[in-house]
Amino acid sequence: MAVDSEEYSGITLFVGTQEVGVLIKDVQEIIEPISILSVPVTHPFFAGLISLRGTIIPLLSLRQIFHASENPFTNKDKKYVICALGSEPVALDIDAVGDTFSFEVSQLVTITEDDANPHQLLAKQVALEDKVLPLISISKLINFTSGLNTEEREKIGY
Repeated sequence: MAVDSEEYSGITLFVGTQEVGVLIKDVQEIIEPISILSVPVTHPFFAGLISLRGTIIPLLSLRQIFHASENPFTNKDKKYVICALGSEPVALDIDAVGDTFSFEVSQLVTITEDDANPHQLLAKQVALEDKVLPLISISKLINFTSGLNTEEREKIGY
């Protein structure tokens, strides 16, 4: 008797020339860029706040986080990916959206911290037919940037 394996779905995001994945279950929607409200005394990874249908959402710059220098995409390709960790929404500022993909747990591999995985924000990678794709951990991303913002405020006595 065969045991069925649970299948997961994700979507690829481009940050410069780097391609990363995020689970579809973590994505609420993908929108065109809107005005950003800058917030003083925050880390550069924190791009600011956006207001989406009356909800204030923090915007994180994946370009800053992953130190992306090259950008083969145009401004027309730029998107904000609205993700949620429980009831906490966060927007990811990315260069372009790629394709969707499906995988099983057996295709996941743990990755280590290196230049391509700064700050351990990429917890796993999935081995697809044509490539190995790192997956962003939304919870680690939120916790990491929150911690950086706290450090920035503490430096000046907030």
